[in-house]
Amino acid sequence: MPLISRPVPVLLALAAGLAAGEAPTPGAGAIEVPRGGTVTMGGGEGLTPLGEYAAGKTAMGAGRQVVVQGQLDLDILQNNNYTDSDNDLSDNRGYGRMRAELGLKVKLDERATVVIGFGYNADLGDYGTTNQTPGKPTPGPDESQIASDQAQVVLKDAYVNLKEFLGFEELGVIAGRMPVSWNLVDDRGAFLFDSRANDPAIGSWDGARASYSGWDVLVVSPWLYRLPEASTLYGLTLDWKPVTASGDKVFVTVSLCEQREGVIGGMTKAEQLRTYSFGLDWLLGDTGLWVDGAYQTGDAAPGVEFGGWGGEAGFDWQFSQYGKGRLQLIASYLRGDDPGSTDVFEGFVNDWESIADTLIVENEKYGELSNLMLGNLGAAKLRWGIGFDERDKIRIDLTGAYYKLSQPIIANGSEDFGYEIDAVLRWQYTYNAQIRLFAAGFKPEDGAADAQERAGATAAPPIVAADDLIWLMGANLNVSF
Repeated sequence: MPLISRPVPVLLALAAGLAAGEAPTPGAGAIEVPRGGTVTMGGGEGLTPLGEYAAGKTAMGAGRQVVVQGQLDLDILQNNNYTDSDNDLSDNRGYGRMRAELGLKVKLDERATVVIGFGYNADLGDYGTTNQTPGKPTPGPDESQIASDQAQVVLKDAYVNLKEFLGFEELGVIAGRMPVSWNLVDDRGAFLFDSRANDPAIGSWDGARASYSGWDVLVVSPWLYRLPEASTLYGLTLDWKPVTASGDKVFVTVSLCEQREGVIGGMTKAEQLRTYSFGLDWLLGDTGLWVDGAYQTGDAAPGVEFGGWGGEAGFDWQFSQYGKGRLQLIASYLRGDDPGSTDVFEGFVNDWESIADTLIVENEKYGELSNLMLGNLGAAKLRWGIGFDERDKIRIDLTGAYYKLSQPIIANGSEDFGYEIDAVLRWQYTYNAQIRLFAAGFKPEDGAADAQERAGATAAPPIVAADDLIWLMGANLNVSF
């Protein structure tokens, strides 16, 4: 169930991230994004937010405000052993990616705002289906494409925000194709639902959401979306921001949603998946604590019910104002399905999550080996980062993680999945442009090999995985305007 932190999606400025999987950190003078904000994945990870507080140029005229905004995001990447963890059967790949976005936000008056945006996301050198070059080869699925359906301009955003709906000052409605990312902490992805999941060209969902804030610190939000795999997702969220005597920032959210005719794990269609979720984010000065979790019920198949659950908890400490030094400790657990259970599917379903604390196992753009399982993964992560100057212009971020399966992939198999270490060097070239250099290594254990072999069982020949290092190196240039 999504953890909605605000009643109406607010497209915020690029959030400062600790790891390479997160958005770039703005330069000095950037507006601080409050915790518990509904955000889109920024910078090198997804949509450029179209908002009043983001980079852009405002023109006034005829009683309107017009903001033109977009981004160009380029990646050059090199990786190896993603499919088999075997140096002797190298699957080394060197390739590039490009994302380009351009949008308009038009504030018509105090009660109506319209956003229209276009986007593009494809391999470098992929000129689309109109590529008429004679004698061009047909790349394999793991090679850079040259004439794919990806290389086309798409309608990324198209929605209207209506305030004071039906004459009620506390009632707002958003309808159309909108970017959605519901989370607790502003510089992380969503635990359950995010329209940017799996890094598509169209990073928005069609639907509508209303919000009523007539109870002071309590906001009620019903919503409904049509997801890309033709399922319907609808639900209700209650958000509460109590006022504490000590001045701490506290945010509590509870939600109920139901997904109809969803495709689970990219393979199986489920009639009904109901998710109950909760979240708590507590900011005490320079220290933050958060916890979120969810439980699932519903009909997975004839005679089979859902029974999965998952959760995570985090500690966030800004230990230094100089360079915005930060330390995070994160623990998570997603239940896996017990092969011995025939009437209950116990795996936790989170196909639309967007958490990207690490580059290889979790990142939407650069790896996401966690897609080899459905739920079935626990993690312990340590993230540390600091800038080399007081303005955080040049910054280094380090992440270490240990992953363990909650259920073996095969009978009597290992639950050890592996270890990952990431390093990111970020240079804020200008206020609107940043350059990142990054490297990551994942040491797979027997559980990861079992997952790779299951995923490649239908290959010719079938994959036989080893335990050699899976690695990634790359450079990213992101310009937001």
